[in-house]
Amino acid sequence: MYSSDDEIGIITAFVEQLEEQSIPRALAVKKRVEDGDTLNEIEIMHFEQMLSEASTMMPLLKHHPEYQKLIAELANLYNEISERALLNQLNTQA
Repeated sequence: MYSSDDEIGIITAFVEQLEEQSIPRALAVKKRVEDGDTLNEIEIMHFEQMLSEASTMMPLLKHHPEYQKLIAELANLYNEISERALLNQLNTQA
């Protein structure tokens, strides 16, 4: 079991990675899919990895509700991107 200091350190590193890399990257991808593009294989793998990491973080985050909204918003962002990219893919195949 992690100490409170360990939990805060792990969560802080995760949140920093989200803010500095994952969220800006997701927003750039969202802009592309809103313009009609689809996801490439690397983007799909990245989203899967980020969702997996967020899922892994959930046991720690249950003790820190101040971060739960961020994770929920990130999951919603990835969902919006995925839905739009799938729609774009279906439209290109039609």
